[in-house]
Amino acid sequence: MRFRTLLVLMFVAGSFALPLAAYAAIPFFGPIIPTAYNTCAASWGLLITVVNNIISFLITIAIVFVAPLMIAYAGFLLVVNPVNAGGKEKAKSILLNTVVGIVIAMAGWLIVDAVMAVLYNPTAVGKTWSQLIGSGGIPPCIPLAGSLTSAAGQPPVTGVRATGPLSTPPSGTPGTACDPAVIQQAVPNLDPNKVNALACLAGPESTCGSTMKNYSWDKDTGNGKASTAYGAFQVTLSGNHAAFENQACRDVAGVSGPLNCQRGFDPNGFTAGGNSTVLAYCMKAAANINCNAAAAAYVLGKQGFSAWTGDPRGAVKQRQCILQYAGL
Repeated sequence: MRFRTLLVLMFVAGSFALPLAAYAAIPFFGPIIPTAYNTCAASWGLLITVVNNIISFLITIAIVFVAPLMIAYAGFLLVVNPVNAGGKEKAKSILLNTVVGIVIAMAGWLIVDAVMAVLYNPTAVGKTWSQLIGSGGIPPCIPLAGSLTSAAGQPPVTGVRATGPLSTPPSGTPGTACDPAVIQQAVPNLDPNKVNALACLAGPESTCGSTMKNYSWDKDTGNGKASTAYGAFQVTLSGNHAAFENQACRDVAGVSGPLNCQRGFDPNGFTAGGNSTVLAYCMKAAANINCNAAAAAYVLGKQGFSAWTGDPRGAVKQRQCILQYAGL
């Protein structure tokens, strides 16, 4: 009878824990320190992000690895001790403690939510701990301006920045995604030739950032799939979701943990089967030029300019941009 009660408890705990795991972005396997900022002097904003990532990672280890091993061990004890009352009680105890541990681990963010809402933010009810304990918009890196000694007669060092000529933006587009200066401001370490090429690509991709959604957004492209490309450089939110895991995007979205933009869509790229809350965060982030430029730079580093030449409509203008500025 007690064993049946334990099974019922496991079912209830699982029903409670699995939705919480999905909402709290579990499992999380890293990187704990965001790749884009693992070489800079960390500020308070980056420290908070790292702490949140460590918590997500520890919960992942507990649920994905430790809990299944303990449950398997308890099952083993039950099998090898069919008539040994002591062995069966030990197995049931391990099973019960494991289930309780999972519930406590996954309910942690609910407890934080309740406490913080009561203490200072009554509007925070329903958010995850990673959204509540955030960086507050503090930049992840400590500014280095004036902290380095310059050579005699030279201007002070103000940080690392790519050097080289930037092209002049087309008439009427300064300050938009077609302006190389805007892109270099968002991604200062990117080679100027690539900056110029991205600025040129923003024209055919999104009309300099004025058209956010891809023309195949939520539409069957003929193979049963829809495009999830969004923003000035049309980086796909689902296929290239890792590109949006940077501090610029998280700051715009107002979260400190992983965005996991792929969860905003079903496996075929349609929004109807995805998480609408995640999708809203990711669309808000991708609409920001700093976030989208950082995502485009990430994709560029992983895939090269080929990511912008696969358009079934020909991508003629995109190829012209790449040839003109990147020489590819």
